Amino acid sequence: MTKPLYQQVILDLQKQIREHFQPNEKLPSERMLMDQYDCSRNTIRLALDDLEQRGLIYRLHGKGTFVASILLNQFDLGSMYSFTQEMKELGRNPITFNLTLELFEAKESVLKQLTLEPHSKVYLLKRLRMADDEPMMFEETYMPAEVFPDLTMEMVSSTPLYELMKTYYQQTAVMAFEDVKAGIVTPVEAKILDTPEQSACLKLYRRSINDKNVPIEYTKSVARSDKFVYRTKQVNRRVLTGDQNK
Repeated sequence: MTKPLYQQVILDLQKQIREHFQPNEKLPSERMLMDQYDCSRNTIRLALDDLEQRGLIYRLHGKGTFVASILLNQFDLGSMYSFTQEMKELGRNPITFNLTLELFEAKESVLKQLTLEPHSKVYLLKRLRMADDEPMMFEETYMPAEVFPDLTMEMVSSTPLYELMKTYYQQTAVMAFEDVKAGIVTPVEAKILDTPEQSACLKLYRRSINDKNVPIEYTKSVARSDKFVYRTKQVNRRVLTGDQNK
């Protein structure tokens, strides 16, 4: 299926930024980008909004759009893009190993995240994400059985997870809430990620919502801190507006 035009622009701009631009270098104007991609201003703005939210670019009012100054080659966890897509765009070979898929009665903490009734059942999918044969991230994904009935390992092994949700179950994640904190890998996680015990890691807790505002996924991820960065942006609005005395 062909990607929407604004997503095609996002992917190409992201590639151009990483391969041909220097930190703090100014990007072409919106008008120039409209001509380059033969699309509307709204399409360009949607693409730039996405890149800005993910920390690849920043905007200065009246001056233009610029490439972010640091961390361009780190893997960005603050993104709705999939791990597989991110690795491919960086020229790496992504591999996902689906370790186990279980159906069981959810414990209270998972019920709360997925707003389920007591005794509701969920699927738990455990996955190891790798790039160029290097372990990168270990994930535990919980999905409500009532939303994804008859889910099988064969299904999750043959189709990317979000594509599977959409194709088989007509469920599309339109929003995600994430909490990120620093942590230490457990002995089990250290073994899975092939990293020393007591190594630092990033722990992510992600809850995805569908277009009806219903939680459809809760994922706990452990990412090697030597391989990932979680990027945010803060703007000093007083400096940008010239009002530094308030």
